[in-house]
Amino acid sequence: MKLLACCVLLHALYGCAVVPSNSEPFLPMLNRPELGQDEIYLTAALGGILVLERGCVRIATPSSNQSRTVLWHQGTELGRDAQGYYLRNAKTGTRYRFGTQISFGGGEMPPEWAAQGYPEVARRCDPPYSTGWLPK
Repeated sequence: MKLLACCVLLHALYGCAVVPSNSEPFLPMLNRPELGQDEIYLTAALGGILVLERGCVRIATPSSNQSRTVLWHQGTELGRDAQGYYLRNAKTGTRYRFGTQISFGGGEMPPEWAAQGYPEVARRCDPPYSTGWLPK
């Protein structure tokens, strides 16, 4: 019964990954650090299923039936091939396919901070928000 419930949930989440062919998905990105400053990588273990919801790249958590918008560190790329969309670690070339489970490092971002520092993300993608970086 649990397996059936998981399959139904995955099918529903995968359905969120459909994007109209005339629009590209929006990949929320963190700003580059200012000259002379180092980029800060939060290290909490985050994860879920990589999905597209209303055109935004998000991470869905099947156990809670919720999803979150992740603002990705520089070096994260959105790509598409014959199999569909994926995120790619630009340094290593590793691809993470939409509709599959992913684990990554990151941390929570308050909605107020997203609205102030990333108004386009806040306008286009719903909270909650996190930051994230792809593993190798």
